[in-house]
Amino acid sequence: MSSSSPPRVAQQRTYGGIPSYSLYALVFLWLIYALNASTRQLLFFVLPSIVTEYQLTPEMTGIVSAIVTVSASLLALPLGPWFDKGGHGWARKYRNAVMAVGYFIFTILGGIAALTSSIWSFVTLQSVKNAFGGAGEAIEVSTMAESAPVEKRGLFLGLQHTAYPWGTLITSLLVGGILTLAGTENWRDTFLIVPLSMVPIWISYWLFATKKRYTRFEEQTIAAGYTAPLRDGDEPHEPAAPGALGRALRNPNIVVPSIAALLGIAVYTGISFWLPQYIAFVGNYSFAEAAAYAAVFTITGGVGQILWGHVSDTLGRKFTSIITFVWLGIGIFMLQLSSQGLIWLVGLQLFLGMATNGIFPVLYSFVADAAERGGLGTANSVLLTTMYLGGASPLALGFLISAGGGYTAAAGYNWSLYIMGGACILAALLLVLFTRETVGKFKSRDRALVSPQSCGQAPVDTFA
Repeated sequence: MSSSSPPRVAQQRTYGGIPSYSLYALVFLWLIYALNASTRQLLFFVLPSIVTEYQLTPEMTGIVSAIVTVSASLLALPLGPWFDKGGHGWARKYRNAVMAVGYFIFTILGGIAALTSSIWSFVTLQSVKNAFGGAGEAIEVSTMAESAPVEKRGLFLGLQHTAYPWGTLITSLLVGGILTLAGTENWRDTFLIVPLSMVPIWISYWLFATKKRYTRFEEQTIAAGYTAPLRDGDEPHEPAAPGALGRALRNPNIVVPSIAALLGIAVYTGISFWLPQYIAFVGNYSFAEAAAYAAVFTITGGVGQILWGHVSDTLGRKFTSIITFVWLGIGIFMLQLSSQGLIWLVGLQLFLGMATNGIFPVLYSFVADAAERGGLGTANSVLLTTMYLGGASPLALGFLISAGGGYTAAAGYNWSLYIMGGACILAALLLVLFTRETVGKFKSRDRALVSPQSCGQAPVDTFA
């Protein structure tokens, strides 16, 4: 993209050298991602009510949670190349909208009593909704990565991803209010009310994201001395060369961070499954209180995403992701002390939250750095598909809770924490051994077992 139009560039606002387009896109994509994530988290916010209505055992609760969560991986990988063929940057809105309509409709259907009279009809609707939502996330993350200067990718993905903890925190409080006013037996009302705010937000974003604005964003980015995300003059509808999916699946810097993300989402889903039941059945709080207290960790979850995303731009994706997984493992192990009282429950969640969500924007940035030209959507689809397979963790946790004495006994909950802590350590070791740093101070000092060439990088002098 040429930068030979100084008057046009000068007419556009920048903030600290950052194009205004990036900031406005961040606001819209934050809201869109927040609603996408909230529709998927609704199940966990009302889980005690669902357990009561359908009379679910711990094992069955784990099966239901696992099926619904894993379903987020169903569409992302097969649709990844289709996403890239539909356009990049601003043009990703077209196929993103298709996914958004899908998870909007099936969220609403999940709130209709006549369609959810049995647990399996409810699970079917939730699974279809999550399949659309997971695919939508792949596009939403790719759009954000292509809407900010490359040098600020980690920061902007971190800011966007605060929509998961903070957006879902707002939703959890809304759900708690709905349950308080309408009664816990009317939990379906949350599925009818929450998604309605998608309509004005999507209309506004559709009007904002245009080719003209995006072209000016690219000119501004280059004029400010940054790298435009669509490098070398990519056209908005230029996909990667044929075979991009196969090449992505052979790149350790895409596959291993994806496996780490799988372990990360296994932990995140596990915590989301673990907390409301622990608070309600072991802590003896009301179901409405459990819905609110179970999201406390999301307060610092957003802080961690901004912090670690920004840090990764300087210190590196690999280095930062290792730190966050170790932090997360320590926090999970300590969570067994939450039975000491409300202060411990809140304090430990705030510590834990600094890493629960922070790992994901760093891993998305890791994969985005490794993606080939025109193949960012494909690479992100590999990560997202692999990641949400980790949503099966409630299946194992449900059996552990049952084996430990059932809903009201602490033993099974503690065993679950040990398993999740071990997953964090495994993720850190895989990243240490089988990935190559992509940016930052430690890139030239990487001693991984895989070569730079296998990760799509030029050879580096490790003694530089």
